[in-house]
Amino acid sequence: MWGRLRRERRGAGLSGIGVHASGLSYVSVARPPRGPARVEAAEFRPFDGMEPERVLARLVQDHDLKRRPCTTLLREGEYRLLQTEAPEVKSEELRAALRWRIKDLIDFHVNDATIDVFDVPVRMPGRPALVYVVVGRNEAIRERVDLMHNAGAALDIIDIPELAQRNLAQLLAQDQEGVALLTLTEDGGFITITRNGELYLSRVIADAPSALADARGLERLLLELQRSLDYFESSFRQSPIMHVVVAPASSRTEPLVTFLQANLVQRVVPWETGHYGDVEVAVPIPEGCLLTLGAALRHEKVVL
Repeated sequence: MWGRLRRERRGAGLSGIGVHASGLSYVSVARPPRGPARVEAAEFRPFDGMEPERVLARLVQDHDLKRRPCTTLLREGEYRLLQTEAPEVKSEELRAALRWRIKDLIDFHVNDATIDVFDVPVRMPGRPALVYVVVGRNEAIRERVDLMHNAGAALDIIDIPELAQRNLAQLLAQDQEGVALLTLTEDGGFITITRNGELYLSRVIADAPSALADARGLERLLLELQRSLDYFESSFRQSPIMHVVVAPASSRTEPLVTFLQANLVQRVVPWETGHYGDVEVAVPIPEGCLLTLGAALRHEKVVL
């Protein structure tokens, strides 16, 4: 999304840093000139009562992140992802037109926002093209930039969880036919629908930590998935999504997988820990690092 610092990439690959309520997640992905991407490092560092700044500074020192391009993910409440019709304006006027269009769709002043835009991958005949607009709170972006800068991290990109999750979905064999990926983390939950590496639909799960607590929570997740799958099929006139993957695979999510298998016609499976498509994995990846892995797998060129 946002390339905050105007720098050239100093090496192949990217390091992802996630800032969570309980600690920091870190994943380093190398991209050699030949061969597949490779996960070289992954760890979760709890704060354990320490200030996040001190934990991050030590992480930067231990992994020499002053000289390696890094990305970080905004958290829920620090941005909005909106789908809207694309204005019929020149490309250089697009962001200004979108800023005006989304001003009544956010709960903060549009002048306090930084926006970016990417296309919805299909256009229906006779309908305007759709785009996704990422609206970041300037204050949240400044705070994250300051946190990374003060720790010495070579911050290159500020990204969002939905695009990190799209990158994860690309690792799944089911993505070729289309897959709904549901992730539940300590910071929130997300449903994404992707096909061939393209993000069609995304939903945030409200109050995600409580969704696995009881039968009502499981029913709520089922309803969110059904609505997402139905909306995808009816709005984009695509063939139905027949695969659902739940992540992370853990004792917490096992009851959800069983419940969804009993109530959906789609094939529901847990995320296969240790299986990451064509990406080579040299180290174990902790559960709390999954979305950070997706961020570190980002491979588009940064447009500044």
